[in-house]
Amino acid sequence: MGGLPYSPDSILIPTSPGALLRWAAAHIAHVGLYQSRYTLFSGPGRLAHRRCSVGGAVDIAAGRDRMSPGRTYDMAAITHTLEEAYRVLADHLTGHPLETPEDRDPSRWRRAVVHRWSLAPQRTTQEAAEALRAAAELAEAEDRLF
Repeated sequence: MGGLPYSPDSILIPTSPGALLRWAAAHIAHVGLYQSRYTLFSGPGRLAHRRCSVGGAVDIAAGRDRMSPGRTYDMAAITHTLEEAYRVLADHLTGHPLETPEDRDPSRWRRAVVHRWSLAPQRTTQEAAEALRAAAELAEAEDRLF
């Protein structure tokens, strides 16, 4: 895996969309896919070790429930990387550049698309990890273009 080595206990956050998506793929392969209409993030306790949705794996890769209170993080850079990762992932899952309806926030729309894909009946952990890896490859190819 390129970028940071995967560990649910790591306090380090990937700095590129490709690395973030690879970290998320390793995470979901490790903890498993959780399919529910309700977020798993509503319960108590450390969440980085519990099954998650595809979007949950991306959020954890971006630091959700992994950041150290004694460490300073560049939240603007993390937010930008996270948004780019969701853009590439949503485009990959739909098979084309995602168009956002005029009355929708693009960030929330991408997350909704990823969440709906994750909820598809019979979706497997392996499919989720493969989709994240494929999106990571696309993100890395975009990075090489610029």
